[in-house]
Amino acid sequence: MDVLGLDAFIRIAECGSFRRAATMMNLSQAALSHRIKKLEADIGMSLFQRSTRTLTLTRSGQEFFPKARDMLFRLNGLYDELKTEGRRAHERLAIGCLGSLGERYLPNVLRTFRERYPDTKIVIHDEHAAALSDRVVAGEIQFALTILGAQHWALKSRVLFDEDFDAAVPADHPLANRSSLKWDDLVGHPLARVSTSTSHGFILSERLSKFGPELNWCYEVQRTNMAVSLVVAGLAITVLPRAAIAHDERLRVIPIGAPTIKRTVAIISRNGAPLSAQALQLQRMLLREIAQRSLASDGVPT
Repeated sequence: MDVLGLDAFIRIAECGSFRRAATMMNLSQAALSHRIKKLEADIGMSLFQRSTRTLTLTRSGQEFFPKARDMLFRLNGLYDELKTEGRRAHERLAIGCLGSLGERYLPNVLRTFRERYPDTKIVIHDEHAAALSDRVVAGEIQFALTILGAQHWALKSRVLFDEDFDAAVPADHPLANRSSLKWDDLVGHPLARVSTSTSHGFILSERLSKFGPELNWCYEVQRTNMAVSLVVAGLAITVLPRAAIAHDERLRVIPIGAPTIKRTVAIISRNGAPLSAQALQLQRMLLREIAQRSLASDGVPT
């Protein structure tokens, strides 16, 4: 569609003069005349009757004028909407993370990011792994810091590290002074676990499915923070990824093995969908933060 030609036609028809239209559009009359000739050649009909003194619309021009004006008006409106949407997208950045990972790695990164991009609104979806995968696939978030499970065909992932599940024990518990534990040591003690509908609960259930002794799961919760609160209250022991156990003097974090259970931490994004410049910058900063923590701890990021 010849938008320049349509604009020229409408301006000339409204002004009733090539000269006045050219002045309004800041064009030479020759340039304006060229646009009209090109438009008339494209549609195969004359739009103006010209003489030395008068300029009038042909019958076709009269019929075409209101339609062309309406078409250009709607096109300009659509263009303005797209510009507004693009500006809003530039000012808004949506990402995702598991709560335990976000609490540990995002604050320092976001502080630095805000210094560089103070006008950008950051939307953080701190949800379980399945919900984060769905949001990435749907294009609702640009990337997510999460754990790997069954990989959706539309996702690409960058594996960062493996993290052990540790036991969180009340500080005054008989097991609190142990340097390490085995699952057998937990038999007979009240335990709290996150639901098997969550990624953490599913990993535990799957890995312990062949475990012989009966464990006393007294409590089942939906979020890791609740499981930790039960430990702090002295009601139970829980087993969670290391990053999900907040530091608290009222509990002890102890490695647990036989079997050792791990989760794989990764960044996922939509396959074939490039990140925005700001999302790419935020992801780089996040990777740098995780790498620095890994070097500082000489192993798995803390």
